Amino acid sequence: MKRVEKLLLILLTAIAVQSIAIANAHAQNETIARLDVDKDGQVSLKEAVSDTALLRRFGAMDNNRDGKLSEEELAEGEYVAKVTTQS
Repeated sequence: MKRVEKLLLILLTAIAVQSIAIANAHAQNETIARLDVDKDGQVSLKEAVSDTALLRRFGAMDNNRDGKLSEEELAEGEYVAKVTTQS
């Protein structure tokens, strides 16, 4: 019985991790869609003005200093995760 319980626990953990990954990807897509006014796939400083929390952290998140945040930079900056937990 213990072996079955361990297997079930591992399976449930894997499902939970996958669900979180899917939720974060969905939240990231929603965040980009909400902020990316010109639909170029990135959030510029001008577009970030509509979100004061993002605007405060923009410089620290813009790793390549191009004045825009890519999906990767938003994910690395954990902005999406923080927005998701606040909702």
